Amino acid sequence: MKCPFTMTVLAFLWVGCGGASAKITPDQAKALPPPAARKIDFAKEIKPIFEASCIKCHGRGRTKGDLSIESRDTLLKGGESGPAIVPGKSAESHLIELVAGLDPDSVMPQKGKRLTTEEIGVLRAWIDQGAPWDPGISFAKPPPVNLSPRQPRLPAARRGTANPIDRLLQPYYEARGVKPAKPVSDRVFARRVYLDAIGLLPAPGELEEFLAGTRPDKRDGLVKRLLADNRRYAEHWLTFWNDALRNDYHGTGYIDGGREQITGWLYSALATNMPFDEFARELIDPVPASAGFSKGIVWRGVVNASQTPQMQAAQNISQVFMGVNLKCASCHDSFINDWTLADSYGLAGIYSDQPIEMVHCDKPTGQFAISKFTYP
Repeated sequence: MKCPFTMTVLAFLWVGCGGASAKITPDQAKALPPPAARKIDFAKEIKPIFEASCIKCHGRGRTKGDLSIESRDTLLKGGESGPAIVPGKSAESHLIELVAGLDPDSVMPQKGKRLTTEEIGVLRAWIDQGAPWDPGISFAKPPPVNLSPRQPRLPAARRGTANPIDRLLQPYYEARGVKPAKPVSDRVFARRVYLDAIGLLPAPGELEEFLAGTRPDKRDGLVKRLLADNRRYAEHWLTFWNDALRNDYHGTGYIDGGREQITGWLYSALATNMPFDEFARELIDPVPASAGFSKGIVWRGVVNASQTPQMQAAQNISQVFMGVNLKCASCHDSFINDWTLADSYGLAGIYSDQPIEMVHCDKPTGQFAISKFTYP
């Protein structure tokens, strides 16, 4: 049984460590900027304040101090220090205490320009008026739209624009006064498709045979013939996929055998014309021959948390298949996009045999990521 003195000390420590917010004293309340004497428009007056000073830490998926202002409900719920606002009572709202700087050691925002007297007055008036919130406004992380499945609608075919690509580009050309280039000659066409498909120039005999052809579909026929050349197609495109899948690691700087190369699987997939959905599936959910891609490099000794094999898997898969760079978000919430530390660790968790503790700039956080793909 704890003695009364011990209980008193524990209570003191609890309050001193921020377990509960101190109530504004009457003298402090008198020192606050007065509430604005008008009806406050949330969209025009409160929203700009939140966007300029609050959402970098408490919106768009970020919850510093467990406080989120993404919606009215999350704001009312508050964070580690309790409710952020008390509707109808701005002088008793912790948010006003923080932005007004009543405690010089705890002023919000912590970075950037402090709120003006007028802005604090606007916030006070809004809270006193019940903190009304326009239902259509949210400071949550917007859902990604770039990977939403959709069927492009083709513009109507016009004279000379039967090809679907031409039909899609025609409105762009017309809006900018651009005249599309005329089709290239057979000689230039052959050179380009040979380089694209198999990485080699046509042999003189092959080129002359193509140029002498008279069939109206001879260009389509050449493309199909080159794509059917499985050996040369695979040898050419192997270099591209080796780079994209980082399939060239071997040598000093890490433990030999710490990453298995997938050259045999990759060559076979290209040479046998493996469908790309199956190609992607066997890299993301690997078979033994393709596991080297998602296994990650096992570096010698202790490495930064952002370079563990599981995190390398997340970085590779997001970059190659979704065009998403998670390198910054592997150490901290990204400064250049909306991806967070939790996003990176969520994807890395899929490739871990046990829950992963999130590490912020090489400092353990005590929080464990929920395994998930970056896109649902």
